[in-house]
Amino acid sequence: MDLEIITPKGIEFSGDAEKIILPTRSGQIAVLPDHAPLISVLKAGRMKIHTAGKEIEKEIEGGILEVEKKKTVILLKKF
Repeated sequence: MDLEIITPKGIEFSGDAEKIILPTRSGQIAVLPDHAPLISVLKAGRMKIHTAGKEIEKEIEGGILEVEKKKTVILLKKF
């Protein structure tokens, strides 16, 4: 799935992701390709992005998640 991570500085990440694990206010969520459309508030915690052959882990302070049919956008204060 196409993933964009945006902060006030601009686009911090743009690329293909196989799985994204995020902390939401109602618990941890995993976003996979063809996930149902969703908008969620993110809380502080650890975010994991699985791409082809690599995993990126970052601590986040919170943000907004928007999942569309072919694209996922994550808005964060910092990345």
